[in-house]
Amino acid sequence: MKVSSKKKVALKWKKNKVAQGYQIYRSTKKGKGFKCVKVIKNRNTTKWKDTKVKKGKTYYYKLRAYKKVGKKTYYSKYTKILKIRAK
Repeated sequence: MKVSSKKKVALKWKKNKVAQGYQIYRSTKKGKGFKCVKVIKNRNTTKWKDTKVKKGKTYYYKLRAYKKVGKKTYYSKYTKILKIRAK
């Protein structure tokens, strides 16, 4: 997962070939307090911009892929936590 910042945080990741979509989590604390801020339902989407960040504040992001089979949903492992300071 890559990051760039300029009054927004732009995340970009590699496509997961078996995923149906992705969940993006954000926190203001390094190892806790993560909340899902975006569910991407298109497997081909590999980037997203977080425009709800405050200048000068540090954010932590992680992402996971998901796939639904019948009524059950399967999730990948989370990516490594990414730290970014909004400029």
